[in-house]
Amino acid sequence: MRYLPRLLASLTLLTTAPAAPLAVLAIGDSMTEEYAFEVPFSAPDSNPTNANTRSWPELFRIFRPNDVSLGPYKSTAFAYGDIRNAGHEYNFGLPGATTLNWLNLLSGNTDSFPFAVLYPETKQALQDEIFLTPVVVIMLGANDLKQDYDTVFNNQEPANFFNQIRNRIKAIHSWVRLNRGAHPPKVVVCTVPDIGAAPQISGTYNVPEKQASTRAKIAAFNQSIIGWAATENPPPTIARLDLLTDRVFDQVPFQVNGTVFTLSGNRENPPTQVFCKDGFHASTVAQAYIANEIIGALNTAMGTAIPPFSDREILRNLLGLNPDQPYLTWISSAGLPTSGMEKDPDGDGLPNLVEYLLGTRPGEFDQPFTGSFSPGNDLSWAPDAIALRFGTLTAEESTDLVNWTTVPADRTATTMDGRVSVTPAMGARKSFVRLNASPKP
Repeated sequence: MRYLPRLLASLTLLTTAPAAPLAVLAIGDSMTEEYAFEVPFSAPDSNPTNANTRSWPELFRIFRPNDVSLGPYKSTAFAYGDIRNAGHEYNFGLPGATTLNWLNLLSGNTDSFPFAVLYPETKQALQDEIFLTPVVVIMLGANDLKQDYDTVFNNQEPANFFNQIRNRIKAIHSWVRLNRGAHPPKVVVCTVPDIGAAPQISGTYNVPEKQASTRAKIAAFNQSIIGWAATENPPPTIARLDLLTDRVFDQVPFQVNGTVFTLSGNRENPPTQVFCKDGFHASTVAQAYIANEIIGALNTAMGTAIPPFSDREILRNLLGLNPDQPYLTWISSAGLPTSGMEKDPDGDGLPNLVEYLLGTRPGEFDQPFTGSFSPGNDLSWAPDAIALRFGTLTAEESTDLVNWTTVPADRTATTMDGRVSVTPAMGARKSFVRLNASPKP
């Protein structure tokens, strides 16, 4: 009996010990290598040896160290004795590598890739370390597109150009699965970002009709990757990196919760650029969204619950920006710089954040509503579309001014110009409505 407390303490320690981070091996190119070793584009001109942008493996190490790991980290150059410079032990991001380079590396062939003489050492390291990780991420193809973008843009690519890239990704996937024999790892295959969204490319290849047709071809190519993956048994999990470049194309301006980003152009790599100073490689904000796609795929493949980066976390923690800056700029322009979102300095019943999202004035009495929330009528208002990038307005109803619920979608309507209207429930004797405003997460 005298040993029971010690036994219980041991059991408690065993049951409460945190789980080890998910070990991930990556096969990729410069989008995957640690940006600490990519200073020609990842560092500011004013401090050219100190990268101020981060790749997704670095974001995992810095901000998700207890959830996911690409292995021990070595900062000394040429630490591994193969093509890798330094960085994480399970990270095989080889700058400039195409799918053909990777296939040659795995097949024992040589080519003109820089340091191809180190293919055997790199393959041996990969074969050793792949047994240490339950899941592998394959992120390749962007360099293939870059290498032949001129022919694709001018509709001169060989008929089998895209199929060859897909088939090489398929062959790399097969090698990863077969290399561990009876215990193959789970695999995440990334779609290929449309590099035409990068300023370095779009600055030259900017004929609208050709841009549209090139986007369509690359979109079809990514759908073929998704289609192939579905035929595998078991299928690899897909991470949709093409969704990020679609967003760069289509969201003008590119913004995160109302904070506006430029695509590129500043040699200092400020945090509000989507691309690094070379106009091609994804900056920290874009790498955060790449990381989120990979996190989603890892969670699907492994049943984990790695938290993605919220927009507010990206702005505040990853980029060092104030996620409330759009509101702060607006309230300062109204002459009320210290007035919080919940305050109502003009006494019109509309807190500042509601006023911001409605486009009304926080220091003057406003009545932005028309109609009434009564049987046979509706109450409507016109939100400010730009302010809605920052926050959300939710219509809530109550019969007693104590318990509030969201007005259902079937009693909410939005017109083409963005005006919103709500109607009370049928048969309600009395009801009240209010707008609940909150910053986006």
